[in-house]
Amino acid sequence: MDPDRPLRIILSIWMFKAGTGGLQSHAEQLGRALVQRGHEVTVVARAYSFVPEFRDYLFANEAIGDISLDGIRVRTLQLGKKWRPVQWLLSKFLARQTLAPLGVRLYEMQAKRAGQQAYKDADIIHHIGQATALIGFAAERAARCRRIPFLVQPTCHPFQAGDAPLDHRLFRRADRLLVYSHFEADHFRSLDYRVPIDVVGSGIEDRADGNAERFRQEKGISGHIILYIGRKDPDKGYPLVIQAFHRLRLRMPDVNLVCIGPPGAESMRTEIGLLDLGFVSEQTKHDALAACTCLCVPSVGESFGLVYMEAGRYTKPVIARRLPVLEELFENGRAGLLIGTQNTKENAVDLTAEELAARLYQLLNSPEECTRLGENCRRVSEKFVWPEVVKRFEAAYQSALGNGVNGISSVNAAGPVVPRPC
Repeated sequence: MDPDRPLRIILSIWMFKAGTGGLQSHAEQLGRALVQRGHEVTVVARAYSFVPEFRDYLFANEAIGDISLDGIRVRTLQLGKKWRPVQWLLSKFLARQTLAPLGVRLYEMQAKRAGQQAYKDADIIHHIGQATALIGFAAERAARCRRIPFLVQPTCHPFQAGDAPLDHRLFRRADRLLVYSHFEADHFRSLDYRVPIDVVGSGIEDRADGNAERFRQEKGISGHIILYIGRKDPDKGYPLVIQAFHRLRLRMPDVNLVCIGPPGAESMRTEIGLLDLGFVSEQTKHDALAACTCLCVPSVGESFGLVYMEAGRYTKPVIARRLPVLEELFENGRAGLLIGTQNTKENAVDLTAEELAARLYQLLNSPEECTRLGENCRRVSEKFVWPEVVKRFEAAYQSALGNGVNGISSVNAAGPVVPRPC
């Protein structure tokens, strides 16, 4: 294939509803960056107007037909109602590890025809995310039948989310893996993956147009602002931030905590000094980033951490758990305040509310440290603006197609994809 010809790329993701988290945001921004480079991009998902819950990703369909969301063509994988009894059965199989392979096979049977329709007219299929919603298996089968490369961007938190047997059943079918970090690549190599693995990272919009004064006036906030952006779930560190804020406010009565993101397992709260905004527009998010003193998102696990780099565009200091992937991203703590006690065998970091509150207190009382960390975070973020990152994805696509394009950090080199039978 001519390496200079624009590609027809399908981005496969289980759900593509705006404002629902880093995975969807990554797919949207990658799609837009590829379109700007002249490629033809279609997103295939199970949902774009709602967030599937429980087994909705098996039973609930969107309206038939392609739509355009902010200039990106979106198509849904439609699962026929005649398969409802099978869908109910396979949902039971997937709940049991020993029966999961049979559940996958049943899904492939019911999704084969729909997958052929959804994943048509492509040079390459790039699946983003884990295996839970199963759409990746439909994407892989369609790629096999069409004899085109099937790439997977796993979004794996080693020893945590995205690292289950069902996930690896999907990942091992890929012709090539695209990963966020060398830490993630090393994890797959330790599991004896033999396909090429390209470290592509992730991208952020090159913008710092947030209006700090507008945000403070609209929300009636003065004083320090600690900003949390993410789901209101324990795995994102939300309850830990709330507990630390309560302790910190005893020592700094004028400090404020602003929380942005969809509701989760933890209920949204209303109390003095705490502003819980739920979903907000992109502009409001950027206004908050401009207004905050620091960003605090102590996630239990991360694949990359887009929001940290977004804060870096505003020269804001970041505080997070000392996860190996964040040590790689933040240059072992030079560009971010990484705290907690590591358990490297489980890719976990123990962090208490007392320690988080103490480190926040130190940071907020040290303008020099805030400036130093913010400037270093800004420098690191330069490597992850989309005009730079999209080139790494393009190089991975061309390598998968056998065009031998360089420009990516590849753990293992490989030639063209060998066609496989459908």
